[in-house]
Amino acid sequence: MSVRTPPMPQVDPSAPAVRPRSIPEGFPPPDGSGVDPVDEGGSVQRMTESALWSLFTLCVVTALSMLVGTLIAERNASLLHNKMLPWILGRGLGTACYLALTAMVVLGIWLRHPWRTRMWSPRLEELLRAHVTLAACTITLLAGHLTAIALDHYAGVGWIGTFVPWHAAYRPTAVALGTLALYAVVLIAATAALAGAIGRRIWFPIHTVSATVFGLTLMHGLLSGSDSHALRWMYVVTGAAVVAVQVSRWTACYGSTRPVLELE
Repeated sequence: MSVRTPPMPQVDPSAPAVRPRSIPEGFPPPDGSGVDPVDEGGSVQRMTESALWSLFTLCVVTALSMLVGTLIAERNASLLHNKMLPWILGRGLGTACYLALTAMVVLGIWLRHPWRTRMWSPRLEELLRAHVTLAACTITLLAGHLTAIALDHYAGVGWIGTFVPWHAAYRPTAVALGTLALYAVVLIAATAALAGAIGRRIWFPIHTVSATVFGLTLMHGLLSGSDSHALRWMYVVTGAAVVAVQVSRWTACYGSTRPVLELE
């Protein structure tokens, strides 16, 4: 009994050579080595650039912080013995926290804005890194703001008024709005940190509440801490900026056929 050998496929010598495709990021190569030989050089270069950029950012932020801290300490040395220091610190940290939150919300909206792919914009990885950094700054400044306000004896907010809505002696409704925003920020930050474990269907709808948190924070600042024209204008300008970016995104998404960014 003879066994027939299948014919070998004919190769057209005029056909163009097929180049090996680069393996998508996050998938191991078929040889099991864990290194994609096609994209190895590019991955190393991107990692090096990212590390250098992070180091540069850290150096710049540290230098600016030291410079600003030195100037503030030299010009406000008398505040160290002022009984209003906790109140002043609380107001300053609260304003800084609001500005960090504003930048974080604007950047979060821009991440899913159709214009991001049509206009010049930093790379997606850099935008995400900046978004996470602003979130960490917001939470840190928020913790300092809460501690200073709770320790202050001038306004009489106290620890209970800080964490229990409508229990503050100083403008209870305004402070309560800030307390509600606090719990919303904690919920958003916790679900975002667990995004890889709980899945997009859970964390992303909660993450979209950030716009509402910004609105609560804006009203909290207007009703409890806008006792000067400069602060009022700051709230008006930042609030208008967030609304403008959000409305432009809605308008662009309505008339665009391109898919928006999907974050897993």
